[in-house]
Amino acid sequence: MKSFFAALQFLTIFPWPRRAARSADEMGKGAAYFPLVGLVLGLALVFADAILARFLPAALLSLMLVALLAWLSRGFHLDGLADTFDGLGAGGARERVLEIMDDSRTGVFGVLAVVLVILFKARSIELLDADRWRALLVAPLLGRWAMVLLAYRATAAKEGLGSLFIGHVKGGQVLFATAVAISLAAVFSGVAGFVIALWVALLVTACKYLFHRRLGGVTGDTFGAVEELSETSALLLFVLVQR
Repeated sequence: MKSFFAALQFLTIFPWPRRAARSADEMGKGAAYFPLVGLVLGLALVFADAILARFLPAALLSLMLVALLAWLSRGFHLDGLADTFDGLGAGGARERVLEIMDDSRTGVFGVLAVVLVILFKARSIELLDADRWRALLVAPLLGRWAMVLLAYRATAAKEGLGSLFIGHVKGGQVLFATAVAISLAAVFSGVAGFVIALWVALLVTACKYLFHRRLGGVTGDTFGAVEELSETSALLLFVLVQR
């Protein structure tokens, strides 16, 4: 349970059982439980959806759910998304891209990426009807699973939180996380869940290739970017499947 709570505390605002410093080894072991943390977030969204749907119109409800997910995740992944797109959007040599990603200021590319992700998420949730609860459960867990896939056998582009995490994610954690993610996606959404999980795996593979080519590896920011892109594309695919 220690590894699960380490993952919960790392990825969310939840302090249970207590907010404490976690070693890199604990975080590596906790990677196995990232999809379950995503499921916890999904359950919170489903609960909020059931309550708020009685009082809010669909458009406002979808924005509230996206805002809730961002808050529960401490905006952690959106920040990584913005930094990653700022760096890649500016272009230039590897060192310049990494320098821009480390800059605390957010540029045009970062703002645009965050705005588009929020809009796509909100609109996708709004368009989902009877199957919305399935998407709200599956998309967050696949997004957190994507981070585990990105970490496995990756190279760190620079020293930092990402490099510490990468070095402690082993094959056993990846296999467990993959089994949990695919099983839950299939249980909640059948064949559609399996297909969307396959898409996420392909997306992560493409992103990992891009990051290694442009940055020389992955960073903490790229984990947030991959999570947001995976989660958003999963919601979009649920809309397409529904139609």
